[in-house]
Amino acid sequence: MTATRPASRPARARSLQPAEMAQSAVMAALCAACAVIAVIVPFAQSVALLGMVPMGLLAYRYRLRALIAAAFAGGAIAFLVAGLGGFMTVMICAYIGGLTGIVKRKGRGVLTVLGTSMIAGLAFGLFVVVALLGLSRLRVLIFDTITANATGLARFNESAARFTDWLGIPPFTWLGDGLAATADPIRDVVEWGLRYWPLLVCGYAVGSIMVTSLIGWWVLSRVLEQLRGIPDVHKLETPDPGPPGPLPVQLRDVRFRYPGAEHDALAPISLDIDVGEHIAVTGANGSGKTTLMLLLAGREPSSGTVARPGAVALGEANGTSVVLQHPESQVLGTRVADDVVWGLPPGREVDVEALLEEVGLGGMGERDTGGLSGGELQRLAVAGALARNPSLLIADEVTSMVDQAGRDALLELLSGLTQRHPMSVLQITHYAGEAESANRVVSLSDSLDNTDMVGTAAPGTTPPLEAAATTPVIEFDHVSHEYGAGTPWAKTALRDISFTVHEGDGVLIHGGNGSGKSTLAWIMAGLITPTCGAVRVDGKPAAEQSGEVAVAFQAARLQLLRPRVDLEVASAAGFEPGDHDRVVAALARVGLDAALARRRIDQLSGGQMRRVVLAGLLARSPRVLILDEPLAGVDAANQRNLLVLLEDLRRETGLTVVVISHDFVGLEGLCPRTLHLKDGALEPAAQSAKELS
Repeated sequence: MTATRPASRPARARSLQPAEMAQSAVMAALCAACAVIAVIVPFAQSVALLGMVPMGLLAYRYRLRALIAAAFAGGAIAFLVAGLGGFMTVMICAYIGGLTGIVKRKGRGVLTVLGTSMIAGLAFGLFVVVALLGLSRLRVLIFDTITANATGLARFNESAARFTDWLGIPPFTWLGDGLAATADPIRDVVEWGLRYWPLLVCGYAVGSIMVTSLIGWWVLSRVLEQLRGIPDVHKLETPDPGPPGPLPVQLRDVRFRYPGAEHDALAPISLDIDVGEHIAVTGANGSGKTTLMLLLAGREPSSGTVARPGAVALGEANGTSVVLQHPESQVLGTRVADDVVWGLPPGREVDVEALLEEVGLGGMGERDTGGLSGGELQRLAVAGALARNPSLLIADEVTSMVDQAGRDALLELLSGLTQRHPMSVLQITHYAGEAESANRVVSLSDSLDNTDMVGTAAPGTTPPLEAAATTPVIEFDHVSHEYGAGTPWAKTALRDISFTVHEGDGVLIHGGNGSGKSTLAWIMAGLITPTCGAVRVDGKPAAEQSGEVAVAFQAARLQLLRPRVDLEVASAAGFEPGDHDRVVAALARVGLDAALARRRIDQLSGGQMRRVVLAGLLARSPRVLILDEPLAGVDAANQRNLLVLLEDLRRETGLTVVVISHDFVGLEGLCPRTLHLKDGALEPAAQSAKELS
């Protein structure tokens, strides 16, 4: 199967780029949702103000055409759901948010807002005037309605005046005289307004839009000011113009420091990458592996030189392609074949079926991407990268979130790319076994952010754990769960699950991608109520015991809600953010340096984020700790230390630990008991992780 992008005019820069299209779609959906809620839900009109935020962000970061696309897309959605009111709400949000975002991006101020809103108000007023001139019947109906209302109000005031005269009570008499005096002015004002209605309409439009714009500017500009201080440190740069030429590349004494950081994220490094090489980059969390990827993808270093024969050409033919750790962020098409060619320039021919066959997805071109497993999504991301015919392919921790079968398939795929294609591969990994398949290994220096973990024994010296206590802590009683139950999209995740976890127990829930492990963890933590059956924590429904159960999600970034490390740890642990000593102690417990406390969350590596989550959870001393893929993205040394720490906590404090993982190597000491999930059902499992190896 060969997919061909239709040819069009060469003005490529005028069309929406893939990143702009994706951002416009997301922001349009958010704005439309706010508009629909504001129109449909009673007394929720203030929610419409939230719709300004996504539109303001879009205008602040991208071109005007991205805002226009989002406005019409969001307006169409809102119109279909909530009618004309929803459409107009989206348009108003797009105007105010767009005006604020563009003015802030260009560094202008209130005077620009006033001038622009005056012009917009005048234009809108003239539009209404022209429309009413053409729609004469509607104009007459509106004027008759206004006249009738004004006449009725004047007559009411005259009647009230006569009634107060009849009462003869001085205070009411004075009120009646005042009401009577307003009757004629009301008629005169309305008569004058209808005679000069074009001026009145234009004046009202200018005044109302100026006031609305100023209020929107005052509110939204403060939001954008806060966001301006948050650097998008891991953002890939827009490709520089020029002929592609990412290889060979020479890095000489290159280092990089993120804004506001106390030390370099990447220590000075000199590196040469030639055509046809397969290079593995290893190192501890925070050693600069992802930062090195950003520099090779086009970001300018803080010092040193990066020399290459041409442009980085990120995402372009013969340029540079990047496959990230989380494939969900790269898979945009709803159909597998569509995603492979997503964002390619017009006229590019791609043998989609051959690419899918190469990455192990042969015959799946018509499949819905929403139904793919984690390993399949990662291979699809590789196929999309190969569709660009890159000279340099960078794979950043692509195996850390997939099961062993998916890991083996990805490794086999990556190790053979340089033989099948005229390209080089830079593979970033924590696993020594993965690095062995490369032609050369580059090991980055350890990070200053890492320290020795406190309160733990040395790796390998933890005494054997005693048998679990007899007190049941978590009980699953014939639990089944179905997503979208009762709808055509219903999908069964768990089937008739029954087991018990005792106090101080260490249980590994093992299974491949899509086996139901994460669903089981969420139900155990009380975040999801199962469709059938019961889950009890200390004899009570799990949903009522959420404070006793702490859960670390598989995607650590989604669990970090505060902008800084110290704020996040304090919030998760339940103590004051100003208690610096407790924050430092919590970080030291998971091997993170005290200097990291003031670091912004977005400046952390994936492994550091995972350890920050664990630091906050351990500091609150939960009864049960559920860890969903706790070792993903953590370097080997810190993996061993974390496991020893958790083993000590089990033995010394009676902490109950449940680990959700597609892997089991190294977890034998922490989890002597293993439950194996397959297709949502418990299989007859080996009684220990060792028996599965």
